[in-house]
Amino acid sequence: MSKKNNRLHGHYCKICGEYKANEKFSGKGHATHICKACSRLSAAEKAAAMDMNRLMSFPMRRLSESEKKWLKAKMKDNCQEVADMAKEVYNICFPHAECNAMKKQLIINILSFKVHTEVYDRYGDMEMADCLFTIDRKSRTLTMTDFHADSGEQSVVLDGGKMAKLLRYIVHTLEIFMWEQDYCLNPDGDDFFTDILLKEGIYVDDLGEKGEALPEEPEGRPSWQVHIEYSNHTVQDISSFDDYLPERPEELYLSFMEYFESDYEIL
Repeated sequence: MSKKNNRLHGHYCKICGEYKANEKFSGKGHATHICKACSRLSAAEKAAAMDMNRLMSFPMRRLSESEKKWLKAKMKDNCQEVADMAKEVYNICFPHAECNAMKKQLIINILSFKVHTEVYDRYGDMEMADCLFTIDRKSRTLTMTDFHADSGEQSVVLDGGKMAKLLRYIVHTLEIFMWEQDYCLNPDGDDFFTDILLKEGIYVDDLGEKGEALPEEPEGRPSWQVHIEYSNHTVQDISSFDDYLPERPEELYLSFMEYFESDYEIL
């Protein structure tokens, strides 16, 4: 029994990417691999069609430097269709690119973190926390105000390197700029991450239908709140009414507490 011939019939057009019958090509078209229909396109239309064909079949693997360079260039192509497709392909190939680009832009100047809920202490026991932490990058001061303790307000001053390390940890490891999406009720309906990406011209995939009904804001005191002022003049406010601290806010709370339970000089 002869093997089945899986070879596609006809002649391939490098512009539209289709196999067509031989009569769809002129003599010159056979040599250049361009069908009669595509030969009537302008040079810009031909280039855009070829780019779209390449993008549609772009390899989903580790890209070479030349492939990455070409893809980045196409993200700024004059043809909007090509640019949009290139951005979509780039986000598939590099799913963390948007987040990593965001991290590089954000430097915290002022941060306040208020906690009013039960938390685990360093011994694993539950206790009620009612406190406020504030960071001032300029003065390199971390302050804790415990509303239930006689000690009241305590502060520690970090050297420049340790303050920078702490702030990088908050942005790069805890990814605090994503908490609004990950954990919280957002009463005003704004999305910090989306707003900043759009402001900086970074591509964002479809983030949902506009005009969706917003959840009603619960009554009572938030279990935790964050206010951040960044060096690029953006401001982030987050509130949560859950009766617990999620993983990353809890990590932030424990990290701050270490400074007041260690050998740092408390002012």
